[in-house]
Amino acid sequence: MKKTISLLSVILLFLSCDVAKQVAGSAYNLTQCQYTYKSISGLNLGGVDLQSATSLSSLNPLTAASLLASLSKSSLPLQFTLNLNVKNPGTQAAALSGLQYILEIDDVQMTEGLLNQQLSVAGGATSTLPMQLSFDLKKVLSGQSADAVKNMAFNFAGLSDTPSKVTIKLRPSMSVGGQVITSPVYIPVSFTYGKGYK
Repeated sequence: MKKTISLLSVILLFLSCDVAKQVAGSAYNLTQCQYTYKSISGLNLGGVDLQSATSLSSLNPLTAASLLASLSKSSLPLQFTLNLNVKNPGTQAAALSGLQYILEIDDVQMTEGLLNQQLSVAGGATSTLPMQLSFDLKKVLSGQSADAVKNMAFNFAGLSDTPSKVTIKLRPSMSVGGQVITSPVYIPVSFTYGKGYK
């Protein structure tokens, strides 16, 4: 009986080492993945679709009136999908199981959260990671003037001549062998968005 237990312990030990190697390898693949900006889609400000807007004058009168009216309300929701390229330069697949994120626009933190979304990127391949983001611009910028809120909104939406500097900080996680490995640091992805940058 003792021999059986000893043999079983050895087998479990080797299995545990194998899982540890898989976890370590996947963690390495995770840190080697490169995240870059691809596009923004579904841009909506105050309930108004602004994805194809190039200026305030490019909107039809009813849409422009609706947008201006939303600026006077107590809330100004901004919603969009941020599409990121995830490139795996390694030879083995990297499997994303989720990520923590912090979004900043013009050096102001807009929102943060946890995205529970799976994404597998084959070795040497690039996949698209869509992140659906939403927050209340007036709540984030509470205490600032109405003009400051309007400028921030119009800059990001591409309705003014001043583009916005955007940074999304990512802390990805992956699940291997039943264990979750999380990046020890946030990975920043910065880009310019707005007039001429959509």
